[in-house]
Amino acid sequence: MKKRILPLLAVLTILALAAVLGLFVHQNIQLQEKQSQADADLDALRKSQEQELSEANAAAQEKLTEKDAYIAGQNEYITELSAQLQELMEADEADPKDTGGSPYDQDYPDLYAQAEYDRRNGDTSGFAKKIVHLTFDDGPSDLTPQVLDLLDSYNAKATFFVVYKEDKKYTDYLSEIVARGHTLALHSYSHNYKKIYASVDAFLDDYDKVNQWVYEATGQHPTLYRFPGGSNNGSKSVTREIKKEMARRGYLYYDWNVSSGDGSNLTTTENIIDNICLNVKHFEFPVVLMHDGPGKNATLKALPTVLENLKEQGYTFEALDETMEPVCF
Repeated sequence: MKKRILPLLAVLTILALAAVLGLFVHQNIQLQEKQSQADADLDALRKSQEQELSEANAAAQEKLTEKDAYIAGQNEYITELSAQLQELMEADEADPKDTGGSPYDQDYPDLYAQAEYDRRNGDTSGFAKKIVHLTFDDGPSDLTPQVLDLLDSYNAKATFFVVYKEDKKYTDYLSEIVARGHTLALHSYSHNYKKIYASVDAFLDDYDKVNQWVYEATGQHPTLYRFPGGSNNGSKSVTREIKKEMARRGYLYYDWNVSSGDGSNLTTTENIIDNICLNVKHFEFPVVLMHDGPGKNATLKALPTVLENLKEQGYTFEALDETMEPVCF
């Protein structure tokens, strides 16, 4: 009997050990599977974080590249203007002598205006506060009607310093500017710095042409003008004589004290908004330089935000006219 029991116990022991071993193997497999899943989850999380970090770095790099391109564009623009100015200054001649009269009395008989401003030596006490004067150079273009519509939506008036365009469609925009209550002013016929700043006569010839173009389109002779590039462009002696002769003819010129920075095609919409909205507050009589010429899409995109932001700051928008004191460099 004992001989039979012993083999049975041995078999039971072996079975028990096998069961324990099987359980151990099963648990070990489960543990390995959990460890593998945990490793996979950790790897997925790491890859996700790496992807997010990579995307964030790429976005930051793109923003930095855009800023660098803007700065480079502005530097290039300034360099180009400086080169043109240097070229003109190198050709500068001695100041012409005052002969007591104008040598241009008989020239360009239609290039006369009737500006009434009496030049009060900087007295701006009579001007209302919180007024912004938006000005647009180098138009008209395909953007001009959209600019006019945006101005209408904010009951805003502006000043357009126009450059001659041969296309009749653009010429028709001159009448539209006037019809909507904005100020139409002269900027240039050719906008060729080297050509128009060569002499007083060259400047008068250019402005006589753009004046005739505007008059034929609108029946108006504008009284305001803006020097291409600003009144500090060209030869000092020639520019001084231009100012004197244009004043004798009844014209007033306006520079600006707030620049949108949109003179460069690399300027972004964000830059334009910041340049305007952050700087108008520094001036009692802010005159803002913008452009509605071809390709100034960033300016068009910025305009609604500029109008809304300045309106929220309490500003109203008025056009320049001959009774306002000119802002000059």
